[in-house]
Amino acid sequence: MKKFLITCERNLKEFFSRKKIRVIKILLFLCFFTVFQLFTTKTYSQLKKLSLDLENIKIADALREIESQSEFYFLYSPKLIDVDKAVTISAQQESITNILSNIFDNKVDFLVYDRQIVLSPKNELFDGKEIFQQVVSGKVTDRSGTPVVGASVVVPGTTIGTLTDNNGSFSLAVPQGATTLSISFVGMEVQTVPIGNRTVFDIVLETASIQMDEVVVTALGIKREVRTLGYSATDIKAEEISENRSSTALTTLQGKISGVNISTLTTGPVSSNKIRIRGQSSFSGTNTPLIVVNGMPIDNTSFKGGGGSVGNSDGGDGLASINMDDVESMTVLKGAAAAALYGSRAKDGVVMITTRTRGAGRGLGLEYNINFSTLTPLDFTDFQYEYGQGEGGIRPTAPNPTSGVWSFGEKFEPGMTQVLFDGVVVPYEPVYNRIRKFYEIGTNLTNTVTLSNNTERGGFNLSFSNNMVDNFVPNSDFKRNTINLGFDQNITEKLKVTGLINYSIEDNNNPPQVGGQEFSTATAVYTVANSMPWDLLKEKMLDENGDEFIYSRFLPRTNPYFSAYEHFENIDRDRLFGNIAIRYDINDWIYIQGRVAQDFYSRARNYNIPHGYAAIAPAPVGYIKGSYTEQSIRFRERNLDFLIGGNHKFGDYGIDVTFGGNQMYRRNEILNVTAQDFVVRDLYTIMNGRVKNPQYSLNERAVNSLYGSAEISFKNYLYINSTLRNDWFSTLAPDNRSILYPSVTTSFVFSDAFRSRMPDWVSFAKIRAAYAEVGDDNVDAYSHSLYYTVENNSYPSPSGDLVPVGRIDANTVPNSNLRPLRVSEMEFGLDLRLFQNRVSFDFAVYRKISKDQIISAQISNTSGYNNQLINIGQSMNQGFESLINFSPIRTNSFEWNFSANVTYNTSEVQKLGLSEADTMINIGSVRQIVGRPLGQIFVYMFQRDDQGRMIINKNSGFPMRSGLTNVGSNQPNWFGGITNTFTYKRITLSALIDFKLGRDYIINGGGNYNLWRHGLHKGTLPGRDVGYVIADGVYPDGTVNTTKAAVQPYYESIAGNRIDEPFIYKGGYWKLRQINLSYNFSGLLPSSFFIKDIKFSLVGSNILTIKKWTENMDPEELYSFTDNSDGRGWNSLPLTRTLGFNLNVKF
Repeated sequence: MKKFLITCERNLKEFFSRKKIRVIKILLFLCFFTVFQLFTTKTYSQLKKLSLDLENIKIADALREIESQSEFYFLYSPKLIDVDKAVTISAQQESITNILSNIFDNKVDFLVYDRQIVLSPKNELFDGKEIFQQVVSGKVTDRSGTPVVGASVVVPGTTIGTLTDNNGSFSLAVPQGATTLSISFVGMEVQTVPIGNRTVFDIVLETASIQMDEVVVTALGIKREVRTLGYSATDIKAEEISENRSSTALTTLQGKISGVNISTLTTGPVSSNKIRIRGQSSFSGTNTPLIVVNGMPIDNTSFKGGGGSVGNSDGGDGLASINMDDVESMTVLKGAAAAALYGSRAKDGVVMITTRTRGAGRGLGLEYNINFSTLTPLDFTDFQYEYGQGEGGIRPTAPNPTSGVWSFGEKFEPGMTQVLFDGVVVPYEPVYNRIRKFYEIGTNLTNTVTLSNNTERGGFNLSFSNNMVDNFVPNSDFKRNTINLGFDQNITEKLKVTGLINYSIEDNNNPPQVGGQEFSTATAVYTVANSMPWDLLKEKMLDENGDEFIYSRFLPRTNPYFSAYEHFENIDRDRLFGNIAIRYDINDWIYIQGRVAQDFYSRARNYNIPHGYAAIAPAPVGYIKGSYTEQSIRFRERNLDFLIGGNHKFGDYGIDVTFGGNQMYRRNEILNVTAQDFVVRDLYTIMNGRVKNPQYSLNERAVNSLYGSAEISFKNYLYINSTLRNDWFSTLAPDNRSILYPSVTTSFVFSDAFRSRMPDWVSFAKIRAAYAEVGDDNVDAYSHSLYYTVENNSYPSPSGDLVPVGRIDANTVPNSNLRPLRVSEMEFGLDLRLFQNRVSFDFAVYRKISKDQIISAQISNTSGYNNQLINIGQSMNQGFESLINFSPIRTNSFEWNFSANVTYNTSEVQKLGLSEADTMINIGSVRQIVGRPLGQIFVYMFQRDDQGRMIINKNSGFPMRSGLTNVGSNQPNWFGGITNTFTYKRITLSALIDFKLGRDYIINGGGNYNLWRHGLHKGTLPGRDVGYVIADGVYPDGTVNTTKAAVQPYYESIAGNRIDEPFIYKGGYWKLRQINLSYNFSGLLPSSFFIKDIKFSLVGSNILTIKKWTENMDPEELYSFTDNSDGRGWNSLPLTRTLGFNLNVKF
């Protein structure tokens, strides 16, 4: 043991060598815990204590009484053991060995193997000729040859059985008269084989399409059978997440779950997730589901940049702290009924993540997983390459040109040259492949080592992982080291402890700026002139003074190399989250549980605006311009809860009741200090700054809750469940802070109720219905309070003394009458499984109403304020979800599985203001309009006459602008995915195609706005050959336009007047999203080999865009974090194609 601990400490110090000693202490604790687990394992027979008070009873009856009180079963021959003898037994919490010794008075031998007890005459225990017919053995594998660990092998009609070991092997003593063996495993079809004269069996289990008794994790971490659920819940297994992985676990699920719309933000190596379940529940733009890990919520805040010039980097969200190799399964609770027990935090659904708490097989296990992928930026541009850099039709021919982002120069001709920067003469020729010239091939590598144990008493899962992302953006990378411990331990027969500890150290260096102008490499890369040599642009990013070399008169369009290498942003986060739960079974049907959970992180961030940045004003004499900011965030969320539950059968009826409570407390501190202008160059510290501007904020909030649920069942085919939760919010005024959330659901398995009338091809059929209410306080803390601030200057009092003066520091009137937002939802569903589960179909329709939405309404500024928060908004989402699974071919060596999910969702704004006249409100860059779907996009179009002809200004020749026009919505109506999986022996190939569509689903052109203005768009070619444009249109009086407009001013006027008509595109797409090709070697390995299982997979994502409607960009190249953006104006980073492999080895 000493050697083991020394090794653990040395390795762990190397693993986190740069961090503080507290990290080592945490890891040493985990090592001690692991060793403790290994040396304290006990079997069921050692743990189980029995109490018996039996007088003058036959031994046979006494043995049956023991079996009824426990999981023990006896194997013996009545010919050899006298079980008719009468005995008296008095035992209080004694072990089975003591009880049996007293019963047989040491005249019978017994062998206790866990739950199986073999009786034989004294000294004849291992003879067994009269007891056993034979001992059988064998191996259980799946179709690919992988050993099935933990499969159940039983003799039907008896309690005699065993489980397969880590090699899938088993050995079982079979009694006389046994004719068959039944082999089963979760997720696989049960197989019954005849025994006959065979003693060795090789069993191959087939994957079941759907399990009738399938269990999913529901609200509060409670596991329930799918047949009992009156709402929609989708369970995702680990292999669907870990092999072909994206930036986080949830984005990997894009296109795989009906009702769930996942958008991949192209914002860097740890992009934030944009996930919407059944539409947009509120106008606020924040509609992200609650993330729950092992039953308790964690923080999933998205960190968006800083302020001013560096306001658009994506620092990731809470899911970035989770190693995908630690995830056992994920369950998405889609409807309000599914999430009702989470109350105010579940208005947008819940994603339940279950991490590993024990090994898959019996005993100690070791596992290694490596996942590697390359990140290749994709180029969707189709620019004009006929005319190069320059303005007004003239190329740069003198030093220090400032036309670096304009391509309105001369037509390319062989032998032409241009003069750039400080007089460098280079060929004047097209420069292609700008995306690949600036961006690099990135890499993503994750190594995970897992030590686990699984015994009758419990187990643990301890993993160490390292994730390193070398981003495709130059000088940008991400590193994360994670240690995760999950455990599940039976302290006694009735007392159980489970827990999770997840500690991560994350370093995010230079997350790219996206959107906007300044320091956004994407905005610059997509607009640099099409004849600019990229090697020269890099070489000349600094002038002789070390400042930015000005290459464009539009100064905020920063040289992308200057942005990548001179601007820095460093983010370090230490995060520790976890929970521990203690459950005590009062008897076999009532339990009580207490749980404590905490999520804590410390996040340090620093960034600069470089000294030589051309777009900022000079510093005062004696100082060097620039700024430096340090930010520190300390976040803590604590959840305390208790749960009392019970379930019992009363004949045909069953009841399942729970009651509990939760106390949530959250505290968030932010300290921000900015230094402006410096004394010493290149020394970015606070004390080196001329002006220091410290800021501090503290935000605290709490929610107290009580909740309960009750379920009544009849004959295991009819289930009625109701829940009730009451939340008390600290963010609202006392009179309005309490709110009650009810739900009721029903599930009717009519295939079981009418089994005799059902055709044989119906395997399972269920209808379900649900109604529920959930909500959200939907406001920041202290929103009902009035803020004051102290002025910098003092003012004389009536006595003449100077005193500080305070003033109201707010533009919004506090409102003590605010009520929580409330979401009510109805759902109906049908679940069918046909032809022995070869075909399954799940369909759901839903309608949810969000009311009492809190929005900011404009008021008269004579009040001293501009806005007031009020409860007025009401919106509706409705639609359907469908999922079909089909196995067209299933033979001994080949299987084809087809799965498709389709979702339709539409929305409507139903109410906005206090009166019927209030029908429209601007939120972000979209409008909410009564009677229309959410997220309406309004843009300026070309002004046209009644015949549809453009109206042209007679003096300038420029198109005239219309008023704001409604062109569509930023929300798709249709989305889903199609997956085909082919398995041939040990080889599996799967492919996923996903889509998003909508008749009015619109994207406002992104970077095409700039491409037009800067002369890169092909739409700017007409007129260049003659030097002028005569627009196809008419004057306001209806006569045909004949005015000649200069080429560059004409096309710049489109963007200058914010006419967006040329840049409005359908936002939909069809994509080949993922391809997986895997080979399982385990069936080829000798059973005695130290490696038990090997699986190798080739993976790829974002393989092919089958169909899109956008120009020069992919419709997923988004940078918006909210639902209130129309995508106007700026480019995000290019979409990346990932290709790589996943290797999993189990020892």
